[in-house]
Amino acid sequence: MASIILLHGAFTGGWLWRFTAQALDRLGHDVHRPSLTGCGERAHLLRPEISLAMHVQDAAQLLFHEDLDRTLLVGHGYGGLIAQALAHRHSAKVAGVVLLDGALAERGKCYAEAAGRADLAVRAMPASADWLVPPPPPESFGLTCREAARWLSVRLQPFPRACLTDPYPYGGRGQELPRFLVRTALPGGAKAAPAARAALSRVKVVEFQGGPLPMVNQAGTLAELLSGLAGAISPAREAGAGEGSAPTRRGACRRGGEDL
Repeated sequence: MASIILLHGAFTGGWLWRFTAQALDRLGHDVHRPSLTGCGERAHLLRPEISLAMHVQDAAQLLFHEDLDRTLLVGHGYGGLIAQALAHRHSAKVAGVVLLDGALAERGKCYAEAAGRADLAVRAMPASADWLVPPPPPESFGLTCREAARWLSVRLQPFPRACLTDPYPYGGRGQELPRFLVRTALPGGAKAAPAARAALSRVKVVEFQGGPLPMVNQAGTLAELLSGLAGAISPAREAGAGEGSAPTRRGACRRGGEDL
């Protein structure tokens, strides 16, 4: 069993991962799918002050309060930047990073630049809400099931512009961890540049045959892929711990007859 954190991208929330999380749970994994501040069921907290750093702190707090260790971080789109920042800040608690249609983080570059999505920075909202970027039209996600498309469309919401345009301030302390770039069949054709840069950065590229939202329309298949990556990563990390490693906090004491 692996601990897995599923991080959503812009305009969505933890709800996007519901079906994949259920499938991973059936495979025996400990799965978490948080909604970042201002997103999903936390949309009532949306405000201009929200930043990339705040979203990284959201994920860091989950890692701490759930006492997670050797965790696989899976980030979709913008969520990939959160995963990479978390791996930099807490590399000892992270087993590996999976970027699902994500961008390789580079200090000083914003998400829109790293992902080659300059259009994100110029989408307009009313002047009174120019700190927000409107969501893309639901049809751009390529869902062919009408019910799934409707389910998605009523949940999409504007996203803080600063999160997409502020420079990425973190280093690369987590780059020694196993990293994977999972690429789906994005509308308009797959981009070769991210894959080439991934190869230079020792990131393994995995091609996934499906549309840009496999966590919705191919949840079971995606769960099997992520489970396989988690299984391949964990033995290597555990072997590297050595016999002299300190015991984990979970087995250090008991409360009410249950291991903590």
